[in-house]
Amino acid sequence: MATPTHPFAVSEPGSVPLREAPLVRAVGQIRFPNLTRFAVDGDAVATLIGAELAQRYPLMQVGHEVAEILTAEGVSQERRSSRIWRLTSSDRHWRITFSGSFLSVDTSNYRRREEFVERLVEAWAALSCHVKVPSIDRIGVRYVNQLTDKDQIDRIRELIRPEVLGVAVARQPEEAELISALTEVQYGFGDGASFTSRWGLLPAGTAVDPELDVFDYPTWVLDMDSFREFDLGEPAGGDLRELILELALRGYQFFRWTVTEEGLTEFGGDHGI
Repeated sequence: MATPTHPFAVSEPGSVPLREAPLVRAVGQIRFPNLTRFAVDGDAVATLIGAELAQRYPLMQVGHEVAEILTAEGVSQERRSSRIWRLTSSDRHWRITFSGSFLSVDTSNYRRREEFVERLVEAWAALSCHVKVPSIDRIGVRYVNQLTDKDQIDRIRELIRPEVLGVAVARQPEEAELISALTEVQYGFGDGASFTSRWGLLPAGTAVDPELDVFDYPTWVLDMDSFREFDLGEPAGGDLRELILELALRGYQFFRWTVTEEGLTEFGGDHGI
């Protein structure tokens, strides 16, 4: 197979299900201007939305929005005054979270792109049914991959493309221990969408996401965010489902470019068919 010249060179790399995928969290989010209805009677609106989605998400929690702040030490959280509502599936693998300014779906049990997008579109339809959203600010799909197996990290040269690994696999001098090595890239596309990825060797005791486990040894992460932002008052336009699918596809394109053929096999993929 010819080596792609860049992460998005192959428009559709083909789906390769991975039995032991390194994907630890997937998040799809739609952000919109703060809605008056939620400020006036948020609990009543949330109850109606919850009733629409109760069959898949029978569990509900009410809390306050938490902002994630990226610092040199990792990601920290800051509690805000705005209320949020969280619906959870019986097996705790899927969650719908919404407030007066966003709606998201996240899962630790990602299987198919189409299923993931379907759940986000379904949740959006439930919210839109009970409260009018005049415009959308941002639509994003985030994938967080993490290698935590020490043997895989030792063999990372076999699993990840050398262009991606960079200094993380350079020979280390005895007098200097490599603590971390993180790289970030940003892409812009002709359709107005953007893509950001941050990856590399993560120090022991840190995480790129407060929702994820912390390990007492270094791990390797690949955090990808594919998104489209809209000007104030600009309608999202087009088919929402197709737009989210396109954003999710770009995350998969980047992942497939990052991982070698040996890596796909290591993660349980049968890509020889």
